[in-house]
Amino acid sequence: MLSKLFGQGKKKEEERARGKLVKLPDGLRQSIISSLGSKAIPSMPKASHQAFQLATNPNADARDYIEVLEADEGLSARVLKIANSVFYDRGGGSKTIEQAVAVIGIAELKGLLNASALSGIFPLKHPLRAQFWAHNIASALTARQICRMCLPASSDQAFLGGMMHDVGKLLLLQQHTDLYERVFRHGIANSLESTVAESEEYPFNHTHVGQAIGEQWNFSPDLLQIIKCHHDQWKDIEPKSLVGIVKASSIVSHSLGLGAGKDAFLLKRTYEPMLPEAFEYLGLPMARQKELMREAELSFNSEFELYESWGAG
Repeated sequence: MLSKLFGQGKKKEEERARGKLVKLPDGLRQSIISSLGSKAIPSMPKASHQAFQLATNPNADARDYIEVLEADEGLSARVLKIANSVFYDRGGGSKTIEQAVAVIGIAELKGLLNASALSGIFPLKHPLRAQFWAHNIASALTARQICRMCLPASSDQAFLGGMMHDVGKLLLLQQHTDLYERVFRHGIANSLESTVAESEEYPFNHTHVGQAIGEQWNFSPDLLQIIKCHHDQWKDIEPKSLVGIVKASSIVSHSLGLGAGKDAFLLKRTYEPMLPEAFEYLGLPMARQKELMREAELSFNSEFELYESWGAG
């Protein structure tokens, strides 16, 4: 029943996103450049770009993955390592990329490549960067879990949206490490949503920064829409949309304190009150709400190490 409620399809989702997406205003773009620097948004690293393009190509098949991976020694080594890890090895062992791709599967490989692409973006060595990375993974896994309940055909898009929705935070932390950490600490100490805390310090927030990054890197309309709108009010979010699914996945992940370490309590205090509206948007009855919370936590606890290690290189 839920899949019928959400069954819009990828083509219609992209058409809606393309029709509704408004480019970042020049004034906001200039404010971001003035604050973070004219060269703050670099070209996407070549390896990341290649992985990202492949993972976001809906027409890519196993042979496309094999050809790209075989041409990159670094990615090949990592794929073989993952295929032969405790996560996937079934005793036979994978000696070739073709075998590794068959063992891992295209859907899971897309997620791993997305993780690889994001890990190379603004790779600051800082505890808060690691926490943001963990939240991205948690949101991606939770978004995929939600889609399995209500929008199976869009699981890959939802996973990517969860992984990339807070890309603006990565750049803010990269460029203004001490200042942005203070903004973050102030926000969670006072139970403020991140965009509210950011707006007290900047004339923009991380969704604007993320949109600037996405426009420069030619992200798809639906991904740009997720980055731009995942903090919008529920009443302003298109029903049955990927934006809403990713927003809900972020709220669920924060409410569970997934990957938040010592900040888990403060994040739970801020985001748990948002759960009822998120569940109402998703149309989940009480039993399915509990199921989602349980499965989101189980998924993160069982899969985080895999994505963390892949993203770390």
